[in-house]
Amino acid sequence: MSEFGYVIGFIFFIFLMVVLRIMISICFVVPLPSGHQPRFGHQEPNGAVPQHSINNIEIGLDEATLRNYPKLIYAQAKLHKGNSVSSCCSICLGDYKDTDVLRLLPDCGHLFHLKCVDSWLRLHATCPLCRKSPLEEVASSTRVSSQDS
Repeated sequence: MSEFGYVIGFIFFIFLMVVLRIMISICFVVPLPSGHQPRFGHQEPNGAVPQHSINNIEIGLDEATLRNYPKLIYAQAKLHKGNSVSSCCSICLGDYKDTDVLRLLPDCGHLFHLKCVDSWLRLHATCPLCRKSPLEEVASSTRVSSQDS
């Protein structure tokens, strides 16, 4: 009976080795779907940055552009916009106080704490709430004016 146990164990071991070999060959032979890159060990020739990395880089706004966006006190915003003005910053979720300095994004009209939105806009050139980008409008107006000439 013990000899039968050894035979079953040996057959099971061989079966596991065959399954393991098949799995390893599938992992290294089957190509990844297009657009997918392996996590580790993928490098472009000559140390170049992969193209998909270049397309995903966001560029924020410069300081001159930020300074041109209007600032106002929350109490002033309530007077001008009435009940339509938000009572809290959508970035930090903190309630506005009447003395808080806010930044108005001219393209969409959204208001945020000055420090919150300036930090955001240095990294991303879009409104944190609606994602409207002033850079897209500048680029499209530049394209239109260059086509007119």
